[in-house]
Amino acid sequence: MTPSSSADSVRFFAVVAQPDVGLPARVLDQFAKRDLLPERFLARLVDGSLLIDVECAGLDDVVAAHVRDVLSSLVRVERVDLDTYRRSLAA
Repeated sequence: MTPSSSADSVRFFAVVAQPDVGLPARVLDQFAKRDLLPERFLARLVDGSLLIDVECAGLDDVVAAHVRDVLSSLVRVERVDLDTYRRSLAA
């Protein structure tokens, strides 16, 4: 797999966790400590699980994988999926 350019891609993190009022802040903190501002951050309860979706540009493959691994290690987190979307060149 070749590294993708962080300038033309958006990383999508999908976190599934047990409900915890402090978890959204702890997830957001992982981006803030790297001076990254997510383009989208959504936390919601669905069928007894806390789902947190984060979209963020500016992460290369290594940083994105590291953030995924750190998020996966947070207490109450059950799973973290990471996808990459290419930005459209057409405006």
